[in-house]
Amino acid sequence: MTLQNVARFPTQPPPEDDMWAGELDDQGQAAASQNPTQARLAELKAALVTTGGLDDIPEPVPVVDGVLYQDSLAWLYGKPGSGKSFVALDWAGCVANGLHWQHREVTRGPVLYLVAEGVSGIKRRVRAWEAAFNQPMDNVTFLPLAVQLLNGVDLAALLLLVAEMKPSLVVVDTQARVTVGADENSNGEMGRVVAAADKIREASRGCVLMVHHSGKNGLDLRGASAFEGAATSIIKVTKDGEYVEVHSDKQKDVEDFDTIFLRMVPEGDSVVLQARSSNPDTEEASGNEQKILHAMRESFAATAASASQLIEVSGVPKASAYRAITSLTNRGLIVNVGTPKAARYALPETANKMNAA
Repeated sequence: MTLQNVARFPTQPPPEDDMWAGELDDQGQAAASQNPTQARLAELKAALVTTGGLDDIPEPVPVVDGVLYQDSLAWLYGKPGSGKSFVALDWAGCVANGLHWQHREVTRGPVLYLVAEGVSGIKRRVRAWEAAFNQPMDNVTFLPLAVQLLNGVDLAALLLLVAEMKPSLVVVDTQARVTVGADENSNGEMGRVVAAADKIREASRGCVLMVHHSGKNGLDLRGASAFEGAATSIIKVTKDGEYVEVHSDKQKDVEDFDTIFLRMVPEGDSVVLQARSSNPDTEEASGNEQKILHAMRESFAATAASASQLIEVSGVPKASAYRAITSLTNRGLIVNVGTPKAARYALPETANKMNAA
């Protein structure tokens, strides 16, 4: 492939132009082989493609089908306690061992997991995962250190480690703990974080997953907007009681995946994630929720009830009853037909009749 009109580019730039500064031979001629600009120009020429050449560009290769991809940067975020680290660890275990994640295929490969936050709890979480899957979490290597990505020595050493290991997935949990002192609201400083993550991607050619916190509103990534343009995938985790949802905020080159509904289930000294219905309205209710629903259907099928009435009829302890009522209301299985300060609850069909009247 040739580059048209190459002659318009100077082949012997003036030495005083810093842009073209390079090693000079004895005759004062620029040695193209030693000139970094000329060398880069040769690389650019080699990378040029026509429309036909676009067909040779490979499609994105999944690490977790529809969710994470090789040779990419991804951000997983949520509020503190949302379950995002449980999701990241679940991905790590499944990718490392070639196990489907929530019925999605994975590309098996080694995983490097930087445990920069919550080191004391990682063993319990891993042991719970191993008990649930009835196998060891092989092929995942943990680095329980807050390696600082903006520290030149730390980053250089990490890049050498990554280049040696060639992991398919690198999990950085959490971003805040590996960028201590950086201004999260500065696009300039967060641009340096992106650059560091991109160097890890180049060294591994895998997926670099940055686990991060949401902003105060809980709706988006905390801090500057530099991450959004750099990310191939941005994934949000939310939690309501034991229920966890994984949302696709952005997939650069493929369609967004549908929300994935999970449930935290006790296992040993920790919890693990299990699938639940893709439609939360049809999700089987917990024991206390079943009691509240039974009370609604048996005693208040044609009317509405206050929380105190539901507690009295169902026999559910007060604190547990309020959690169950909140969960049922959030999922639309009961409806507040009163006001926020004076709530009264009805079954959906009863609420519809009240509204029609």
